[in-house]
Amino acid sequence: MVFRADSDTQIYFQIGDPLRFATAAVLHNAMFAYANVNALSINKVVKKGELGRFIEGVKDLDIDGFDITMPHKQDVIPFLDEMDDISREFQSVNHVNYRNGKLIGTTLDGIGMRLAIEAEGVDLRGKNVLILGAGGVTGPVAAEICKAGASRMAVLNRTPEKAETLVGQLEKHFAAEFMPDAMTPETLCRYAREADVVVQCTCLGMLDKHVDFEDLSFVDQLPPHAFVADCVIFPERTSLLRAAESRGIRGINGFGMLIWQQKAMLKFHCGVDVDDGFYDAGEEAIYTALALRAARDQRDARRAAGK
Repeated sequence: MVFRADSDTQIYFQIGDPLRFATAAVLHNAMFAYANVNALSINKVVKKGELGRFIEGVKDLDIDGFDITMPHKQDVIPFLDEMDDISREFQSVNHVNYRNGKLIGTTLDGIGMRLAIEAEGVDLRGKNVLILGAGGVTGPVAAEICKAGASRMAVLNRTPEKAETLVGQLEKHFAAEFMPDAMTPETLCRYAREADVVVQCTCLGMLDKHVDFEDLSFVDQLPPHAFVADCVIFPERTSLLRAAESRGIRGINGFGMLIWQQKAMLKFHCGVDVDDGFYDAGEEAIYTALALRAARDQRDARRAAGK
């Protein structure tokens, strides 16, 4: 589709702070083009404490909606008129529609991860799943995996109390067998022995966090048929994925989660279903956004050097 800006164009803002490294607006616009939807996503820095003023502007201008990254995924909730049970339970929203005077929110992180895993041919029904971490993204991801039919789920976290809290939330909605525990080399090995699927939801291995697994020996305990899904996007192959692949265990990084989330985004914002060919367009858009980011960094470096 050749984009046209007219009175029918749907406007969505991508908000957060910082947005310098954000790729979402480029990705969303590629998805709108693929789906032949007359819509536009625009980056808008909204600092902590400024969300209320931004939402007033959304209502005054009758903007169609907005998409959210840090630090607003929880802060937006008091402003919403409607939200689904899982988003409310885990206090996380990353997409909002403004329809008929109402703000309607949802979280799509979990859907993205579930679809990414299923796209690799993994049937989650009846599976024993090992979840690593109990942070903000974990609840929605674990909930979607439970929706898909997982029968057992261990949730390990460095602070076991957080794992227990998250399991308590999951037990309100799902009948699977849940096992919260501390994340130690010993517990990782114990639960890995029976895991069909491992989902890594911590920042361990993330490029800019400079923290990683101190001990990956649990990977040696995984059954040969196991599958590993890592939420981390950068680097593309984390130490966990490299360790799994060295043993012939299949795995995916966070790219799949991010791209498959776009299928759900198009349905939520625009009511549009797309075929699976959208994935190639999404992957291309991410690499385009990364190239644009690199070019901007080079330009800024030249300017800083007075060239």
